[in-house]
Amino acid sequence: MTYFSAMQSLDELYRKFEKYRKKHVFKGGVSELYTPANYLMELGGKRMRPLLTMLAFQLYDKKVDHVLAAALAIEVFHNFSLMHDDIMDASPLRRGQPTTHFKFDINAAILSGDWMLIHSYQLLNQYDAPLNKNLISLLNKTATEVCEGQQLDINFETNHEVSKSEYLKMIKCKTAVLLGAALKMGGMLGGAHKVDLSQLYLAGVNMGLSFQLMDDYLDAFGEDSGKVIGGDIIRNKKTLLYIHCLSQLNATGKKDLQKIFQSKGKTKVKLILQFYGDTQSDQFVHSLALNYGKKALKNLSKLGVEGAKRKDLEDLFSKLLTRKN
Repeated sequence: MTYFSAMQSLDELYRKFEKYRKKHVFKGGVSELYTPANYLMELGGKRMRPLLTMLAFQLYDKKVDHVLAAALAIEVFHNFSLMHDDIMDASPLRRGQPTTHFKFDINAAILSGDWMLIHSYQLLNQYDAPLNKNLISLLNKTATEVCEGQQLDINFETNHEVSKSEYLKMIKCKTAVLLGAALKMGGMLGGAHKVDLSQLYLAGVNMGLSFQLMDDYLDAFGEDSGKVIGGDIIRNKKTLLYIHCLSQLNATGKKDLQKIFQSKGKTKVKLILQFYGDTQSDQFVHSLALNYGKKALKNLSKLGVEGAKRKDLEDLFSKLLTRKN
C-alpha cells in the first residue's frame, strides 16, 4: 500500500474524529459542570478546525490517530469561545437550538466554559515533551489573540466609526488565527519543517479572513444561506459591508446611513442593502473574500509536499470559497 492510498478522505476523517470525540465525552465527579459542555459539543457544526488539523497532519504522516487529541483540543477551545461569546451577545440560539446559558443558566455556562478551556490544555499535554510545550505555547498565543479580537468586537459596538484595517484586525484575531493554529498544530505533530509550518499558519489565517468576510457577504446577499437575510443589519453589527459603504458616502449620506442603521423599522434591511449596492460594497467585500481565499491556496502550493497530498485540503478551501451558507 502506498502512502497516497493510505490517506483518508475528508468524510473518513470526519467520522474518525466524531468517533474519538464521543468516546471521550466529558465527565467527572460533579456532572453539572460537564453537562453544559457536552450539550454544546453535541450541537454539531462543520468541525472545520479539527478537520484542518487532521488534514495538515496527513500531509506528513499517515498515522492519523496520533493527531486526534490535538484536533479535539482545537474543537473544545473553539466551542468554549462560542459558549462565552453567546453569553456576551445574549444570543438565544446556537445552530438552531437554545444556547447553553439559555438551556441551563449563565453561571453554569461560564463555569463549564472555563473548564473547556482548561481541558483543551489537558488534551495537548498528553503529547511528549518538548512537543507538548510547543503546542501549548501556540494555543496560548492563539487564545490571547482570540480574546483581543472579542474585545475589539465589543469596542466596535460603541465606536462611531471603524476603519477597514481595524475590522480586518478584529476578524483576524477573533476567527482567523484559530484556523491558522489548527493547521500549524497538525503540521507540528506530523513533523513538518519550519518553512511549511509558516505556510500552513498563513494559509489558515488567510482562509479564516476569507471565511468571515464571506459570512458577512452571505448574511446580506446570500440566496441559499437558510438564514434570515440581513441578520447582521438587524443586530446593528458593523461588518465590512457597512464600513466600506460609510467610507464611500458624503457627509449627508453618512448621516442618512447611520440614522437608518440605528433604527428598528420594517424597511431597515431593505434600505441598508440598497446603500450597500449603490456603493458597490457587496462587490468589494465579495472580491476581498475571494482574494484572501486565493492567497490561502497559494500558501498551500508553497508546501514542500507532492500536489496529490494537498488535494483534499485544497478542495476543502475551494469549497469554502464557493459556499452558499
